Amino acid sequence: MIHLYAIDIQSLPDPKEEPRMLRYLHGGRKIQTMKYMQADDRRRSLGAGILLAEALPRYGARPEDITLGPEGKPQVEGIYFNLSHSVRMAVCAVGKQPVGCDVEKIDKEPDKMADHFFHPGETDLLHRCETKRRDELFFRLWTLKESYLKMTGEGLRLPLNSFEILIGQEEVRVRRDGEILPCHIREYPVPGYKLSVCALENRFAEHIVYINPEQA
Repeated sequence: MIHLYAIDIQSLPDPKEEPRMLRYLHGGRKIQTMKYMQADDRRRSLGAGILLAEALPRYGARPEDITLGPEGKPQVEGIYFNLSHSVRMAVCAVGKQPVGCDVEKIDKEPDKMADHFFHPGETDLLHRCETKRRDELFFRLWTLKESYLKMTGEGLRLPLNSFEILIGQEEVRVRRDGEILPCHIREYPVPGYKLSVCALENRFAEHIVYINPEQA
């Protein structure tokens, strides 16, 4: 089963001002976190480290076990995980099969981005959408596409217009090279955000686990 963990990164103290927060981080991440010049970057790295420290032990692993795979993607033997963050929110999806997640704060749609980068079927869907809902739909499509790319590990090496997100009444599917792919997507409701998780398995936890670092 895929589990999803989240944390409010803007509520975290700056670890440079409160070094006690570094106890949640393993050696490599601790060093990297303190290299960042901006407080927001340090909080973001701290939040990701707290999520990993909370999530991985539930699967019998530790953040110290993380290595880089052939494509440079962080991995742990026997476990798949993925991190994402946007503004206040950081999330971590974990499972026994490949998984990707993406969270985005709903904002104004970047001008012409969909027309230039999305699949024609997706841009047509956006153009037919009511103007007041188009921004929300854009970020929904963006997180759906990003979660798929992150699950495969291809990232932006795979052009965004080379596959299509199909939004149905009951489920979301991915079509690539004319075929519906055997992956599954779950969207989680978060006010002001769009949050999607893509995985090969089709069992997702019903709720997000929100982490309080003082209780982690």
